Amino acid sequence: MKSGGKLRKARGFDVWLQVGRTNIKVHQVLNMMLDKVDLSLAQHEILINIRNNSGLTQKQLSDQLLVVKSNVTALIQKLEARGLVRRTPDPDDTRKKCLALTARGEALVQKSFALQNRVVTAMTSVMSDKELEQMVDIMARVGEAVDVFRAANSR
Repeated sequence: MKSGGKLRKARGFDVWLQVGRTNIKVHQVLNMMLDKVDLSLAQHEILINIRNNSGLTQKQLSDQLLVVKSNVTALIQKLEARGLVRRTPDPDDTRKKCLALTARGEALVQKSFALQNRVVTAMTSVMSDKELEQMVDIMARVGEAVDVFRAANSR
C-alpha cells in the first residue's frame, strides 16, 4: 500500500472520536473546578470511592478505579498526609489496610461532589430524560463490548 493514501475509518469511528474528545473536555473542566478545593480529579475519585465504600482496601480501590495499585498508594499517602483519609489494619489480615475518610475528608468530599454535580448538570442539560436513559443503556453495552474484546485479545 502506498504511503499517503486515505485511511479507511471503522464504522463508528466518528462516534469514538467524539466520545474521546468529550471525555477529555469533561476531565479538563472537572480538574478546573476541583482545583478550587485543592483536589485533582484522581484525588476526588479516590475520596468519593472511599466515602461510598468505607473500609475497602487499596487493592479493592485500585480495581474499582481501573488503575495500578502503586498509583493509588501514592495518592492515598498524599490524602492521608493532608488529614483527609486514614488507613487502619484489616482485622482479618493485618498486611492489608482499610480506608476511611476523616471528618475533614468527609467535609471536603461534600464540596467536591457538589462541584462535580454542577459539571454533570451542565453536561446533561442538552439531553432529555429519555436521551439520558438511552445513553446509560448504550454506554453500558459499549462497556460490555470492550470487556469482551479485551478478554478475547489479552491471551
